[in-house]
Amino acid sequence: MKTIRYVIFLSFIFTQLAVSAQFEIQGIIRPRFEFRNGYGTLRNYTTSPAAFVSQRSRLNIKYKSDKIEMKFSFYDFRVWGDQVWKKDIPSLGIHEAWAKFNINKYWSVKLGRQSLKYDNSRLLSAVNWNQIGAAHDAAVVYFRKNGWAIDIAAAWNQSAQNIFGTFYDNYETYYKSLNFLWFSKSFGNINISSLNIIDGMQDSHNSELINFRSTNGINLIYKKDNFNASSRFYLQTAQSVNAYYTNIDLQFTATNRLTISIGNEIKSGTNALDSLNTICLAFDIAYGGRHKFNGRMDYFSTPYTTKNAGLIDTYLNSDFKLSENTNLLAEYHYFLLQNNYVYSGTVLDKFLGHEFDFVLRHKIDKYIKLESGYSFILGSKSLDIIKSGNSELWNNWFYLMITIDPILFSTNK
Repeated sequence: MKTIRYVIFLSFIFTQLAVSAQFEIQGIIRPRFEFRNGYGTLRNYTTSPAAFVSQRSRLNIKYKSDKIEMKFSFYDFRVWGDQVWKKDIPSLGIHEAWAKFNINKYWSVKLGRQSLKYDNSRLLSAVNWNQIGAAHDAAVVYFRKNGWAIDIAAAWNQSAQNIFGTFYDNYETYYKSLNFLWFSKSFGNINISSLNIIDGMQDSHNSELINFRSTNGINLIYKKDNFNASSRFYLQTAQSVNAYYTNIDLQFTATNRLTISIGNEIKSGTNALDSLNTICLAFDIAYGGRHKFNGRMDYFSTPYTTKNAGLIDTYLNSDFKLSENTNLLAEYHYFLLQNNYVYSGTVLDKFLGHEFDFVLRHKIDKYIKLESGYSFILGSKSLDIIKSGNSELWNNWFYLMITIDPILFSTNK
C-alpha cells in the first residue's frame, strides 16, 4: 500500500510539472584517452610518454517555469584505475547548483554555484575541455531591455563558517572576492560588449587585507554575410601590475563546406632588460579558457608559462565539413615572446616555435559525438630554455574522446 502511495504521489508531481513548467534530466558520460609525449611542456631524454583515460560523469537536472529556473549538476571525475579495486572512495561532487528568478520582464537574479561564460570565453569561461569544468559561487543580476544586455555579479569566498575573522584557506590559488560588470548592445551588423572584472586576493601577511586587480576592456564584432571580424582590447592594473591584451580575428566562409580564420593575439610581458622596473607587465587571462586558445598542446596560458615575458600568437585555422556529420579542424600557430627574456646574461631570440593542431569531430547520432585530435610543436632553442626541455625531440599529443549525453527525461510546457 505504501509503495502504491509513492507511485501515485510521484505521478501527481510529474503531471503538475508537465502542466506548469519544463523539467529535464540529462546524463553525460565523457571518457577521453590521451597519449602525451610533449604535451604542456617539452620532453627530454629522461622522460617517457604518458597514456591514460580520464572520465567526466554528470547528471544534470533542470527546472524552468515562468518565474523560476533551477539547475543541479552532479559530477564525478576519475582517471580509469585511480580507485583501488573493491575499495569505495566517495567522489561525487556538485558542479552547479543555482536558482534564477524573474523579478519582472527586464530584471532577473541567479544565485548559487554556476558556470560563467562571456564573449569568446577569454576571461570568464566554463572551461569545458577540463573534465571537471569551472564554476563560481556567485550572485548575478541580469537586465534585458531594447537590445541591451547587462550582467552584474559578485562573489565572496570563505573556506568555513568562521566565528571571527575572514581568513580564507585557499588564498594562494583562488580569489577571495570577484565582481564584474558586462554589457552588450548590437547596432546593425556591429556588436559592442565590455567586460570589467575586479578580483581580490587575500594578502599573504594580513588576512583582513585584500589586494584587488582590475581587468577592463571592450569587444567589437562585425558580421555581414560570410564575413566576421572581431577585435578585443583589455587593460589589467593593480598595485604592482600594468598589463594589456589585444586580439584581432578575421573569419570568412569560403564555401558551404569551408571556413577560414586568421588572427593575432598579444599578451603583454615584462621586459627583463629593464632592471629598474618593479611593475609586472605580464597579462593574466584570469578565469578564462586555456585549451581553446594559443595551441591545443597548452604550452602558453598563464604568465608563468612564458616566464612573464608575454606571448604573441599569430594563427591560421580552417574548418572543413567533410560530410553532414563530420568536420575536420586544422590550426597553425606561430609563437613569439612579446618582451625580452634574459638567460645566462643573453637576451633570447623571441621566436618560440610552430604548432600544428588537427581535430576530427563526428556526430554518430543526436546524443553520441566522437572527437579525435593530434598535435605537435616544432620549437626553437628559446623554447628549450623557457620550457627546460628538448625541441629537437618529437613533441606530440593525441586524444580520442566520446561524449554520450542523452536526455533521460523531459516534459514540455
